[in-house]
Amino acid sequence: MEFDPDRFIDERLSKYLTPNPFIFCPFNAGPRICLGQQFAYQEASFFLIRLLQKFSSFSLAKDAQPVESLPPKSWTHASDRKRVEKIRPQQHLTLYVKGGLWIRMQEATMTESV
Repeated sequence: MEFDPDRFIDERLSKYLTPNPFIFCPFNAGPRICLGQQFAYQEASFFLIRLLQKFSSFSLAKDAQPVESLPPKSWTHASDRKRVEKIRPQQHLTLYVKGGLWIRMQEATMTESV
């Protein structure tokens, strides 16, 4: 599957976004819905906003990455998305980066954070 952000702006939108509340179910749905769902969404939003306010830039720290998190050399000759990857994505129950995602953050100055 090729990465295609345009899928959300054309007729394919109805394929990915459906009115079915059970299609994405980390908090369950219906009469047994999790009471903390809105609080969890609010906490995640607050954390993300505060993180983006405190730092002005994020970059991949290639020199700090463990060897197991780097993509194999054979991926450079692949014809799909693998050839542009700078990390090694893995999947289990969720998607994650093998060996972690090592980044550098530039602290925002007072004028940038306002």
